[in-house]
Amino acid sequence: MQSLFVTIGLLHIIALASPGPDFALILRTSLHRPTAIGAAIGIAIAILLHATFSLTGISLLIANHPWLFILVRLVGALYLGWLGWGALRAAWQGGAAASLQAGGEHGGLVQGIRRGLATNLLNPKALLFFVGLLAAMVTPQVSGLTRGLLVMELFLLSLAWFGLLAWSLSTPRAQRLLGQVQRPLNFVTGVLFGAVSLSILGGMAEQLI
Repeated sequence: MQSLFVTIGLLHIIALASPGPDFALILRTSLHRPTAIGAAIGIAIAILLHATFSLTGISLLIANHPWLFILVRLVGALYLGWLGWGALRAAWQGGAAASLQAGGEHGGLVQGIRRGLATNLLNPKALLFFVGLLAAMVTPQVSGLTRGLLVMELFLLSLAWFGLLAWSLSTPRAQRLLGQVQRPLNFVTGVLFGAVSLSILGGMAEQLI
């Protein structure tokens, strides 16, 4: 069991450190610390739900039913595309205040939690990651208690990583640096969200063809 916790923990940390929509969201909300912290909490809760669903078979059920999985992917792709469009508009308008207004990030802790929850939970790539990771490593012989501890491990690692990231990026020094590159930063995050959205839609179109 020790090796199981260590292996899953290390793989999850590597996945957390990889740039993606979650990282881009923290970056975008970092101009307002309560919103950034809320986004970190929302992402961690979404990961907890993904892990729980995967270990109880719900995510596998979604992945194995084409129409249901298509719906999840479509909603997720459209949501990520909407976030990307907001970031690109903010980059076009320029300025930190315009960026916040265009992206709607200045909404406080609760708004941050909602945005973080939606960004991760509606990302079908996150769903597939946890289904693949946990289905491959957690055998039916693993007890319910161990499964619960694994879920908590993934949740706490996610909360620690994104919470630290949100806190670090919202410090006055980090804000001064980010303020100098706000427009290109919004452009890069918009492209990242858009690329993930288009890759999901492209995969769906290819399957339909």
